[in-house]
Amino acid sequence: MYQAKVDIPETMLVWPLYGVGLENLGRNGQPARWPVPRPAPDQILVRSDAVGLCYSDVKILRLGRDHPRLYGRDLEHHPIVQGHEVALTVVEVGEAWRDRFRPGQRLALQADIYYRGFNLAYGYVFYGGLAQYSLLGPAALAGDEGCYAIPVPEGLGYAETALTEPWACVEAAYTPRRRLHVKPGGVLWIIGRRGLDAPYVLGRTFAEGLPHKIVLTDVPNALACQLGGPEVADRPQEVIARNGVPPSGYQALARVEAGGAFDDIIVLEPEAAVIDALSPVVAAGATVNLAATRPLDRAVQVDLGRIHYDYIVYLGTRGSDIGAAYGPVRNRSELRRDGVVWVVGGGGPMGRMHLQRMLEMPPSAGPRQVVVAETNTLRSAEITHTFAGPAAAKGVELTVLNPRQMTADAFDAALRAAHGGGGFDDIVVIVASAPAVAAAMPHLAPDGMLQVFGGLARGTEASLDLSNVYLGSAQLTGSAGSTIRDQAAVITKVRLGHLSTASAVAAIGGMSAARDGMQGLIDGRFPGKVVIFPQVETFPLTALADLEMVAPAVHKQLGPGGAWTRQAEAEFLQRYAGDAYRLQEFQM
Repeated sequence: MYQAKVDIPETMLVWPLYGVGLENLGRNGQPARWPVPRPAPDQILVRSDAVGLCYSDVKILRLGRDHPRLYGRDLEHHPIVQGHEVALTVVEVGEAWRDRFRPGQRLALQADIYYRGFNLAYGYVFYGGLAQYSLLGPAALAGDEGCYAIPVPEGLGYAETALTEPWACVEAAYTPRRRLHVKPGGVLWIIGRRGLDAPYVLGRTFAEGLPHKIVLTDVPNALACQLGGPEVADRPQEVIARNGVPPSGYQALARVEAGGAFDDIIVLEPEAAVIDALSPVVAAGATVNLAATRPLDRAVQVDLGRIHYDYIVYLGTRGSDIGAAYGPVRNRSELRRDGVVWVVGGGGPMGRMHLQRMLEMPPSAGPRQVVVAETNTLRSAEITHTFAGPAAAKGVELTVLNPRQMTADAFDAALRAAHGGGGFDDIVVIVASAPAVAAAMPHLAPDGMLQVFGGLARGTEASLDLSNVYLGSAQLTGSAGSTIRDQAAVITKVRLGHLSTASAVAAIGGMSAARDGMQGLIDGRFPGKVVIFPQVETFPLTALADLEMVAPAVHKQLGPGGAWTRQAEAEFLQRYAGDAYRLQEFQM
C-alpha cells in the first residue's frame, strides 16, 4: 500500500495563472516556487498527489477574470492556481479538525464547493492541485453540503482517485436531480392565448404541493376556475390574471410578479414567439411544460447554457391533462434499456468515459447499439481500437462515424440507418457546440432524451424544434458538475472493482509538464486524460504508449491494452518522486 511521508518542505512548486492564455501560466513557461503554507487552527494542509487536467481548465485560460467562477478577480495581482481533479494526502491538521483528520490520510475532493450560498470551487477560487501543497478550511470541510473532502480507502491509486471527480460528472448525468414537479412555494406562470377553449385539467400538476403565487395570462376560463376548485381549495395561494402580455413584455412581467424569473411555466398551445421569449424569465431549476396538440410552425430559440448549468427542463404533453407531463415515469434520467444511443463528440476524455460507462452497464440495463460521432481522425480510430472488443463481448453494436470523412447526406443517412428511421432513444452531446445540439435534435426519437453535457456558456442559444417534446414526450435536459454523493458513489464502485477510472489515463507528467499538458488539451493531442503528479518535479509529458522509450520499467507495469495501473503508478513514483513517498508492500 502507499504510506505517505509527512515531512513538510519549506517551499513548493506552483503554477499560478496571472491572466488570459498559456503565456500567463507560470512565469516564462516555468512554475513558481512559493513558501509552503501552514494551517490555521480551522484548516488542514494537504499534499497534491495527482491532478487530472480538464477542459474546464482551458476555459479558465481563455476567459481569465471573465470566467463566471472567478468573479472578476484581478489575476495579475491575485493569481489563481488551477487543478480541481485531485488526489490529496493530509500532512498537517489544525487543532479544530484533529478529531476528523490525521496526517497520512488519503482524500478525494468534490471541487464544486458551496459555502454560505457562494460557489468557491477548488482550483478556481481556492488554490488547486497545481500547487504541491494547499489548504482546506471551513468552506471545504464544513460547507453548505457538508464535508467536500472524501476519505479514500487504502489501496486506491492516486490517478484513479483524482479521476473520480470527472467520473462523478459522468455518473451525475444519469442520476435523477432535476425537478419534475411544480415547485411548492414558488411562482408559477400559466400562459394561454386568446380564443383557446380546450378542456384542460390540472391532473397531477400540484402533486408535490402548491406554488405561492400563480400568474395567469389569457388562460381559458374553465381552467382558471379549477384553480379555485376542490383540487386546491384548502391551500393558500395567490392567483393573479395578467392578460394581453406580449412576448416583448415577459421580462417586465417577471420582474413585477416573480422577482425576475418564474420557477415554473406552463404554456398552452404555444406559438413559437412565446417560447422564444421564455429563456430569460425562467429561474434556475425551472420546468417549462408545453401542453399542445399541433406542431410548432418553426424552430424556437432555446438557451442551451441554462439547460446545462441551471438544470432547466423542457417537458410536455399532447393531451388536455397538464399534469401528465410531470413525474419520473415520463422523465427518466438513465439510458433506455436495450436502446440505441448516439454520442456526439465521443472521442475526447469525457466522451470516452460516457462510452465506457455504457459498455460496463449490466446487460439487462444497457443499450444494444451505440453510435459515436467524432471528427478527429486519430480519436475516431482510437475509439474503435479501444472499445470494439469490449462492445462485442457485451453484445453491443458499436458504430464509429467521422462526419469530416463523409458528405452531409451520407452522414445523415448513416445515422438514420443506425436508428432505423425511428430516432435515437438517447443522444448525449459531449461537445460544447450549439450547432451540434441543433443537428442532433431531429434525430431524437419520441420519448427520447437529449442530454446537453458539453459546457456551453449561459446565453448560448440554438434554434430547435421542440414539437417532439410535447407531441412525443421527448426530453431536452442537461447536466453540469456533480455532488459529494456522486463522487462518493464512484469511489465505492472503484473500491468494489465495478469501475476502472484509471483506464481513462492517456498521458502522464511531472509538475514541470503541467503547461505542456494544458497545451495538449488545447490541441486535442490525447484521446484520454492527462494526469500530472505534482510530487514528481521533472518528468516530461508522455503518452502511455511512449513510456516504453522514456520509462521502460513503468511501461512494463501497464495493463492490457497499455492501460494505467496501480502497479505502474507505484513504479513511477518510486523511481521519479524522490523521497516524497515511501512505497511499501503494494497490493491490488
